[in-house]
Amino acid sequence: MSRARRGIDNGELSPLDIRIYTLLLESKEPLSVRDIASVLDASPSTVHYHVKKLKRLGLIQDGEEGYVVVGKVTLEDYIVIGRKVVPRLIVYSFFFLGLFLGQLVVALHRGEFTIDSLVAITTSLTAFTLMFLEGYRYRKRILT
Repeated sequence: MSRARRGIDNGELSPLDIRIYTLLLESKEPLSVRDIASVLDASPSTVHYHVKKLKRLGLIQDGEEGYVVVGKVTLEDYIVIGRKVVPRLIVYSFFFLGLFLGQLVVALHRGEFTIDSLVAITTSLTAFTLMFLEGYRYRKRILT
C-alpha cells in the first residue's frame, strides 16, 4: 500500500511541510511555488525543497497550473472537514455551546434561574469559550 493511500503521520513532516500541505488542501485552485512562498512569507527555494519532499511522499502532485493535494496526512489535534483543517478543540467546543444553549432555553422556559442552572450555564459557556479560543490559537499556529 502506498504512503499516500495509508496516510502519512505528521511526525514525518516539518512544520513548514504541514503549512504547505494545509495551504494546498484548503486552496480552491492549484498553487505554484511562488504563490505558496508569497502566502507563507517564505523564500521560493525553501518552499521548492519542501514541495519536492511532499511530492516524493505522494501527498501532492503538480499539474499545469500548480500543485494540488492527492494524499492524506493524519494531523494530530486536527480534523479535516471537506477542504478545511479544523482543530479538534473547536469541534469539541460546540458540544459545550449546545449545553449552554440547552440550559439557557430550559431556564428561560421555566422563568427562573436557580443556582444549579446558573452554575451549568456559566460552566458550559466558560468551557465553550476556552476551548474555542484555544482551538483558534491552534488554527493560527498551523497557518503561520
